[in-house]
Amino acid sequence: MKKTVLTIISLTIFFIAFSQSDNNQVTQGSIVYEEVMKLNIQLDNMTPEIEAMLPKESRASKKLYFNRHASRYQNIQESEDNTIENESDGGMVKIMVSQAEDIIFRNLKDNEIVEQKEFMSRVFLIESEQSEQQWKITGNQKTILDYPCQEATMENEKGSVTVWFTPAIPVSSGPGEYGNLPGMILAVESHEGDRTVIAKSIELGTIDAKYLEEPKKGKKVSHEKYLAIVEEKSKEMGIEGGGSGKVVTMTISR
Repeated sequence: MKKTVLTIISLTIFFIAFSQSDNNQVTQGSIVYEEVMKLNIQLDNMTPEIEAMLPKESRASKKLYFNRHASRYQNIQESEDNTIENESDGGMVKIMVSQAEDIIFRNLKDNEIVEQKEFMSRVFLIESEQSEQQWKITGNQKTILDYPCQEATMENEKGSVTVWFTPAIPVSSGPGEYGNLPGMILAVESHEGDRTVIAKSIELGTIDAKYLEEPKKGKKVSHEKYLAIVEEKSKEMGIEGGGSGKVVTMTISR
């Protein structure tokens, strides 16, 4: 009981401290995140040399643009090169991990979400209502980039999800599919710890409207239809978790 009371008091203090959000322009800006995904690539007849070359994780930088009414999460064009080349036994092995050009747009006012997703060279446009995420605020606190944060957890079909959000930026959004909390999400841990997202820089201030445009490119499908397409094509290729947004291409030249 004491823990619950302390959590409520703590959140109240944060909200009071930043109640003048419009004057301080803390309800609009941009955040750069780093996404890290652990990789477990399994290949038939894999030699120890090739196994040693395979990347163990993939890193990508993404940016969230936001204001009180909308947010847009997308790749940063200057992403790092995840290509590995190695010469062995007179041949060349080239392994490339690339990031799909996905965009997640949220209409925070109307609680709607539009996702532009790339899968196997095809682009899809998925429109839906923002699903209700059942968060449990734990009362734990820490600081990220000098912003006081609260911990929240949730269980979903992917397992447990832990996030850290800051009421100091009173916008109910965050990286990827996560939001619906009384503040901006600055860190995420999901997929049993195999995927982490952490804010690396925050810039508050007026955002040009062009950075918050709703994506229009792609074939319109429902969320259920998109998942069915991903599952079907992944099974055809013998790939598990085809909708992860990572593409691994291996080229062997002799």
